Amino acid sequence: MSENPVTPPEEELATLRKRRAHLRRAAEELDRALAVPPAGRAAEWAHELTPVLARMREAFDAHISIVEGPEGLFDEVRTAAPRLDGMLRRLHREHLEIAAQLAAAQDELAAPGDEPAVERLRQRLTAVVTALGRHRRRGADLLYQAYEIDIGGE
Repeated sequence: MSENPVTPPEEELATLRKRRAHLRRAAEELDRALAVPPAGRAAEWAHELTPVLARMREAFDAHISIVEGPEGLFDEVRTAAPRLDGMLRRLHREHLEIAAQLAAAQDELAAPGDEPAVERLRQRLTAVVTALGRHRRRGADLLYQAYEIDIGGE
């Protein structure tokens, strides 16, 4: 049983589920775009990836703002389950790391370079998508540990 059986209001959970689904869709769109090999068309590939990456960054920035902002999820969890502060710190570090990787990739796409450089970028972004999946699972684990709520696969 958790320290505090109080759960967030249902409308807050609905908003959180909606935001998680938006972030998941953006990550899936990025993953699909990365599945297309840039071989022989580095500049075109970079041009096609640019708006997809911009949407991913927007979704991730919104995620950070919602969970870390004033009266956001992190503040609520700190109040409801202070024992989970270490998990919150880890998620915060992951926010910084993933956001930095997305920003650096967006900068690189502005001047994509040669085919080997574009392939390295593709591999790095694929690793970011994987890290984002782990991050989302950790966030769901945090909610479960704080409130004994399964947020769902979205």
